[in-house]
Amino acid sequence: DILYRYRMQQDEINLSSTDILDQPDFLDRYILGTVYFAMNGDRWERNDKWLTPFILCTWFGVDCSTEFFVCDYDISPCGRVLTELDLRDNKGDGTLPEELGYLSTLTYLDVSVNSLHGSIGSEIGQLTDLEYLYLNNNVFTGSIPSEIGLLTKLTRLYLHNNMLSGAIPNELDQLTNLKNLYLENNNLSGTI
Repeated sequence: DILYRYRMQQDEINLSSTDILDQPDFLDRYILGTVYFAMNGDRWERNDKWLTPFILCTWFGVDCSTEFFVCDYDISPCGRVLTELDLRDNKGDGTLPEELGYLSTLTYLDVSVNSLHGSIGSEIGQLTDLEYLYLNNNVFTGSIPSEIGLLTKLTRLYLHNNMLSGAIPNELDQLTNLKNLYLENNNLSGTI
């Protein structure tokens, strides 16, 4: 696929080498690359350093913790943990790729005030460290995935001003840390 070939070229990784597994941020780079292409990143207002060999934490809208993670086969720190993706109000359009669900260390995800469409996929439920989820002011359709109930660390959930429909999932009751919930200006039914 095009993204894979692009990544291989940019990082000059030899496909016959096992070195690919030794690059601690390879998977994060790939996932963020799918975000870039799915949301038409070439048309974003800001896409500074995206798809470049620069450290991920310097890409526009990407932030990392001050902590380092330890690679599986080494006891020395080998990379910073990706914690935030903030692409709000950035002229993004397109969809959220399912690969986004593999950014398991995210605590903050904001893609609000763009023109994103399609459904909010069930893979959003894999982001179990999320504390802040802002998907408001887009054109998302379909129902709220029940898997959002798995995000028990959420304190803020903003889904307002979309085109969501159907019943509000009962699983939202599991979000006991939730401080702010905005669902207005959708076509939702039911009670919380």
